[in-house]
Amino acid sequence: MPGRYRFSFPARRGHSDPWFRVGTIDVTTTVLVTALCVISIFVWAIDSTLLLHTFLNPSKVLHGQLWRLLTWPVTNDLAGNNAIWNVISIALFWYFGKHVENQIGRAKFAWMLVLIAVISGIVASGLDVELFSIRSIEVALFVVFVVQNPRAPFFFGIPAWALAAVMIGIEILQYFADRAYERIIVLLVTIGTAVWSARSFEMLPDLHWLPKLKLGGGRKKPAKRKHSGPVVVEGRWPTTPTYTPMQDQAAVDRILDKIASVGMDGLSADEKKQLNEASKRLRKQGN
Repeated sequence: MPGRYRFSFPARRGHSDPWFRVGTIDVTTTVLVTALCVISIFVWAIDSTLLLHTFLNPSKVLHGQLWRLLTWPVTNDLAGNNAIWNVISIALFWYFGKHVENQIGRAKFAWMLVLIAVISGIVASGLDVELFSIRSIEVALFVVFVVQNPRAPFFFGIPAWALAAVMIGIEILQYFADRAYERIIVLLVTIGTAVWSARSFEMLPDLHWLPKLKLGGGRKKPAKRKHSGPVVVEGRWPTTPTYTPMQDQAAVDRILDKIASVGMDGLSADEKKQLNEASKRLRKQGN
Protein backbone atom coordinates (compact mmCIF):
# COMPACT_ATOMS: atom_id res chain seq x y z
CA MET A 1 0.00 0.00 0.00
CA PRO A 2 2.47 2.67 -1.15
CA GLY A 3 1.82 6.24 -0.14
CA ARG A 4 -0.74 5.37 2.52
CA TYR A 5 1.19 7.15 5.26
CA ARG A 6 2.67 9.80 3.04
CA PHE A 7 3.20 13.23 4.63
CA SER A 8 3.13 16.20 2.28
CA PHE A 9 2.53 19.91 2.02
CA PRO A 10 0.24 21.25 -0.70
CA ALA A 11 2.18 22.64 -3.66
CA ARG A 12 0.23 25.85 -3.65
CA ARG A 13 -1.92 26.92 -0.73
CA GLY A 14 -5.21 28.55 -1.49
CA HIS A 15 -8.00 29.93 0.67
CA SER A 16 -9.46 26.52 1.52
CA ASP A 17 -6.34 24.35 1.27
CA PRO A 18 -5.09 22.46 4.35
CA TRP A 19 -1.92 23.34 6.20
CA PHE A 20 -0.52 19.96 5.21
CA ARG A 21 -1.65 16.42 4.49
CA VAL A 22 -1.00 13.16 6.32
CA GLY A 23 -1.78 10.42 3.83
CA THR A 24 -5.29 11.20 2.60
CA ILE A 25 -6.18 13.42 5.57
CA ASP A 26 -6.25 17.18 4.96
CA VAL A 27 -5.02 18.82 8.17
CA THR A 28 -6.90 22.10 8.40
CA THR A 29 -7.04 24.36 11.45
CA THR A 30 -10.25 22.64 12.57
CA VAL A 31 -8.79 19.16 12.16
CA LEU A 32 -5.58 20.14 13.96
CA VAL A 33 -7.37 21.59 17.01
CA THR A 34 -9.81 18.67 17.10
CA ALA A 35 -6.89 16.22 17.04
CA LEU A 36 -5.20 18.07 19.93
CA CYS A 37 -8.41 17.83 21.96
CA VAL A 38 -8.65 14.08 21.34
CA ILE A 39 -4.96 13.59 22.16
CA SER A 40 -5.46 15.41 25.47
CA ILE A 41 -8.11 12.83 26.45
CA PHE A 42 -5.60 10.01 25.89
CA VAL A 43 -2.96 11.97 27.83
CA TRP A 44 -5.45 12.33 30.70
CA ALA A 45 -6.10 8.57 30.64
CA ILE A 46 -2.35 7.81 30.77
CA ASP A 47 -1.34 10.42 33.34
CA SER A 48 -3.94 13.01 34.36
CA THR A 49 -1.35 15.12 36.21
CA LEU A 50 0.14 16.19 32.88
CA LEU A 51 -2.96 18.28 32.16
CA LEU A 52 -2.26 20.30 35.29
CA HIS A 53 0.31 22.18 33.21
CA THR A 54 -2.07 23.18 30.41
CA PHE A 55 -5.44 24.21 31.87
CA LEU A 56 -6.01 27.87 32.71
CA ASN A 57 -5.10 28.41 36.35
CA PRO A 58 -5.48 32.16 37.07
CA SER A 59 -2.78 32.27 39.75
CA LYS A 60 -0.31 30.45 37.50
CA VAL A 61 -1.06 32.82 34.62
CA LEU A 62 -0.52 35.85 36.82
CA HIS A 63 2.84 34.37 37.83
CA GLY A 64 4.05 34.17 34.23
CA GLN A 65 2.76 30.87 32.81
CA LEU A 66 1.22 32.64 29.83
CA TRP A 67 1.08 29.55 27.61
CA ARG A 68 -2.04 28.55 29.55
CA LEU A 69 -3.90 31.33 27.71
CA LEU A 70 -3.51 29.22 24.56
CA THR A 71 -3.57 25.64 25.83
CA TRP A 72 -6.72 25.62 27.97
CA PRO A 73 -9.16 24.89 25.10
CA VAL A 74 -7.29 21.70 24.13
CA THR A 75 -7.18 20.44 27.73
CA ASN A 76 -10.01 17.90 27.75
CA ASP A 77 -10.71 14.91 29.99
CA LEU A 78 -13.41 12.34 30.72
CA ALA A 79 -13.62 12.88 34.46
CA GLY A 80 -16.87 13.36 36.33
CA ASN A 81 -20.40 13.59 34.97
CA ASN A 82 -19.41 15.81 32.04
CA ALA A 83 -17.44 13.11 30.21
CA ILE A 84 -19.99 12.56 27.45
CA TRP A 85 -20.49 16.31 27.02
CA ASN A 86 -16.77 16.84 26.52
CA VAL A 87 -16.80 14.29 23.69
CA ILE A 88 -19.91 15.88 22.16
CA SER A 89 -18.29 19.33 22.44
CA ILE A 90 -15.23 18.14 20.50
CA ALA A 91 -17.48 16.71 17.78
CA LEU A 92 -19.54 19.90 17.60
CA PHE A 93 -16.38 22.03 17.46
CA TRP A 94 -15.28 20.01 14.43
CA TYR A 95 -18.71 20.38 12.80
CA PHE A 96 -19.17 24.13 13.28
CA GLY A 97 -15.46 24.90 13.04
CA LYS A 98 -15.16 23.52 9.53
CA HIS A 99 -18.13 25.65 8.40
CA VAL A 100 -16.55 28.83 9.76
CA GLU A 101 -13.12 27.88 8.39
CA ASN A 102 -14.61 27.31 4.93
CA GLN A 103 -15.93 30.87 5.06
CA ILE A 104 -12.77 32.69 6.13
CA GLY A 105 -9.90 30.29 5.41
CA ARG A 106 -7.48 28.34 7.59
CA ALA A 107 -5.17 31.23 8.58
CA LYS A 108 -7.92 33.65 9.61
CA PHE A 109 -9.72 30.88 11.48
CA ALA A 110 -6.52 30.10 13.38
CA TRP A 111 -6.20 33.77 14.36
CA MET A 112 -9.86 33.77 15.35
CA LEU A 113 -9.33 30.84 17.73
CA VAL A 114 -6.23 32.50 19.19
CA LEU A 115 -8.16 35.71 19.85
CA ILE A 116 -11.04 33.85 21.50
CA ALA A 117 -8.73 31.79 23.71
CA VAL A 118 -6.44 34.65 24.76
CA ILE A 119 -9.12 37.29 25.40
CA SER A 120 -11.34 34.84 27.28
CA GLY A 121 -8.31 33.62 29.21
CA ILE A 122 -7.29 37.13 30.23
CA VAL A 123 -10.81 37.95 31.43
CA ALA A 124 -11.06 34.63 33.29
CA SER A 125 -7.69 35.22 34.96
CA GLY A 126 -8.85 38.64 36.12
CA LEU A 127 -12.06 37.13 37.54
CA ASP A 128 -10.22 34.13 39.08
CA VAL A 129 -12.07 31.58 36.93
CA GLU A 130 -10.41 28.34 35.87
CA LEU A 131 -10.88 27.29 32.23
CA PHE A 132 -10.39 24.04 30.36
CA SER A 133 -12.02 22.07 27.50
CA ILE A 134 -13.18 23.21 24.08
CA ARG A 135 -16.78 23.56 25.33
CA SER A 136 -17.05 27.36 25.54
CA ILE A 137 -15.31 27.92 22.20
CA GLU A 138 -17.59 25.35 20.57
CA VAL A 139 -20.60 27.28 21.92
CA ALA A 140 -19.14 30.53 20.57
CA LEU A 141 -18.63 29.01 17.09
CA PHE A 142 -22.18 27.68 17.20
CA VAL A 143 -23.41 31.23 17.83
CA VAL A 144 -21.33 32.50 14.88
CA PHE A 145 -22.86 29.78 12.68
CA VAL A 146 -26.36 30.72 13.84
CA VAL A 147 -25.86 34.44 13.23
CA GLN A 148 -24.62 33.58 9.73
CA ASN A 149 -27.48 31.07 9.14
CA PRO A 150 -30.29 32.02 11.55
CA ARG A 151 -32.99 29.96 9.79
CA ALA A 152 -30.95 26.82 9.15
CA PRO A 153 -33.12 23.82 10.22
CA PHE A 154 -31.93 21.52 12.98
CA PHE A 155 -33.75 18.75 14.83
CA PHE A 156 -37.44 18.45 13.87
CA GLY A 157 -37.08 21.54 11.71
CA ILE A 158 -36.27 23.85 14.64
CA PRO A 159 -34.55 26.98 13.28
CA ALA A 160 -30.97 27.56 14.36
CA TRP A 161 -31.71 30.84 16.16
CA ALA A 162 -34.33 29.19 18.40
CA LEU A 163 -32.02 26.30 19.28
CA ALA A 164 -29.19 28.72 20.08
CA ALA A 165 -31.44 30.84 22.29
CA VAL A 166 -32.50 27.76 24.29
CA MET A 167 -28.96 26.38 24.65
CA ILE A 168 -27.37 29.67 25.68
CA GLY A 169 -30.30 30.40 27.99
CA ILE A 170 -29.91 27.04 29.76
CA GLU A 171 -26.16 27.56 30.07
CA ILE A 172 -26.61 30.97 31.68
CA LEU A 173 -29.39 29.73 33.99
CA GLN A 174 -27.15 26.93 35.26
CA TYR A 175 -24.37 29.39 36.07
CA PHE A 176 -26.90 31.72 37.67
CA ALA A 177 -28.27 28.92 39.84
CA ASP A 178 -24.73 28.10 40.98
CA ARG A 179 -24.14 31.82 41.64
CA ALA A 180 -21.21 31.56 39.22
CA TYR A 181 -21.70 35.06 37.87
CA GLU A 182 -18.07 35.33 36.79
CA ARG A 183 -18.56 32.37 34.44
CA ILE A 184 -21.51 34.12 32.82
CA ILE A 185 -19.23 37.08 32.08
CA VAL A 186 -16.52 34.82 30.65
CA LEU A 187 -19.06 33.00 28.45
CA LEU A 188 -20.45 36.25 27.09
CA VAL A 189 -16.92 37.55 26.44
CA THR A 190 -16.08 34.32 24.57
CA ILE A 191 -19.20 34.60 22.40
CA GLY A 192 -18.68 38.33 21.84
CA THR A 193 -15.05 37.84 20.79
CA ALA A 194 -16.04 35.10 18.35
CA VAL A 195 -18.77 37.20 16.76
CA TRP A 196 -16.62 40.33 16.54
CA SER A 197 -13.63 38.53 15.05
CA ALA A 198 -15.87 36.70 12.56
CA ARG A 199 -17.35 40.03 11.53
CA SER A 200 -13.85 41.45 11.13
CA PHE A 201 -12.95 38.51 8.87
CA GLU A 202 -15.76 39.31 6.41
CA MET A 203 -18.47 37.09 7.91
CA LEU A 204 -21.86 38.13 9.36
CA PRO A 205 -22.73 40.85 6.80
CA ASP A 206 -26.08 41.49 8.50
CA LEU A 207 -24.23 42.92 11.52
CA HIS A 208 -23.38 46.07 9.59
CA TRP A 209 -23.70 48.10 12.80
CA LEU A 210 -20.76 46.21 14.34
CA PRO A 211 -17.45 47.88 13.38
CA LYS A 212 -14.71 45.65 12.04
CA LEU A 213 -11.42 45.22 13.84
CA LYS A 214 -8.18 45.60 11.87
CA LEU A 215 -7.04 42.03 12.40
CA GLY A 216 -4.82 41.56 9.34
CA GLY A 217 -5.03 38.61 7.03
CA GLY A 218 -6.29 40.86 4.26
CA ARG A 219 -4.73 41.59 0.93
CA LYS A 220 -1.44 43.40 0.99
CA LYS A 221 -1.13 46.46 -1.13
CA PRO A 222 1.17 45.75 -4.07
CA ALA A 223 4.49 47.54 -4.09
CA LYS A 224 4.51 50.51 -6.38
CA ARG A 225 6.44 49.98 -9.54
CA LYS A 226 9.37 52.29 -9.98
CA HIS A 227 9.47 53.93 -13.35
CA SER A 228 11.10 56.95 -14.75
CA GLY A 229 8.90 59.92 -15.50
CA PRO A 230 8.60 61.70 -18.82
CA VAL A 231 11.74 63.39 -20.15
CA VAL A 232 11.69 67.15 -19.68
CA VAL A 233 12.95 68.94 -22.78
CA GLU A 234 13.96 72.57 -22.70
CA GLY A 235 12.25 74.88 -25.09
CA ARG A 236 8.73 75.58 -26.18
CA TRP A 237 6.04 73.09 -25.08
CA PRO A 238 3.66 71.83 -27.77
CA THR A 239 0.19 73.28 -27.62
CA THR A 240 -1.37 69.78 -27.79
CA PRO A 241 0.11 67.41 -25.17
CA THR A 242 1.35 64.10 -26.53
CA TYR A 243 0.89 60.73 -24.86
CA THR A 244 4.23 58.93 -24.94
CA PRO A 245 4.65 55.12 -24.89
CA MET A 246 6.39 55.46 -21.53
CA GLN A 247 3.28 57.11 -20.06
CA ASP A 248 1.10 54.41 -21.61
CA GLN A 249 3.24 51.72 -20.01
CA ALA A 250 3.10 53.46 -16.62
CA ALA A 251 -0.70 53.68 -16.81
CA VAL A 252 -1.00 50.01 -17.81
CA ASP A 253 1.35 48.98 -14.94
CA ARG A 254 -0.72 50.94 -12.43
CA ILE A 255 -3.97 49.36 -13.57
CA LEU A 256 -2.43 45.87 -13.65
CA ASP A 257 -1.28 46.38 -10.04
CA LYS A 258 -4.86 47.23 -9.09
CA ILE A 259 -6.18 44.13 -10.90
CA ALA A 260 -3.69 41.97 -8.95
CA SER A 261 -4.92 43.52 -5.71
CA VAL A 262 -8.72 43.66 -6.12
CA GLY A 263 -9.47 41.81 -9.37
CA MET A 264 -10.88 42.95 -12.69
CA ASP A 265 -14.25 43.76 -11.11
CA GLY A 266 -12.57 46.39 -8.96
CA LEU A 267 -11.76 48.60 -11.95
CA SER A 268 -13.93 51.58 -12.76
CA ALA A 269 -15.36 52.08 -16.25
CA ASP A 270 -12.80 54.84 -16.91
CA GLU A 271 -9.92 52.60 -15.87
CA LYS A 272 -11.11 49.77 -18.14
CA LYS A 273 -11.39 52.23 -21.02
CA GLN A 274 -7.94 53.66 -20.27
CA LEU A 275 -6.44 50.14 -20.14
CA ASN A 276 -8.02 49.20 -23.46
CA GLU A 277 -6.88 52.37 -25.23
CA ALA A 278 -3.35 52.28 -23.81
CA SER A 279 -2.99 48.62 -24.77
CA LYS A 280 -4.01 49.41 -28.34
CA ARG A 281 -1.47 52.24 -28.60
CA LEU A 282 1.29 50.05 -27.18
CA ARG A 283 0.49 47.28 -29.67
CA LYS A 284 0.62 49.76 -32.55
CA GLN A 285 3.92 51.11 -31.24
CA GLY A 286 5.30 47.54 -31.14
CA ASN A 287 4.28 46.96 -34.74
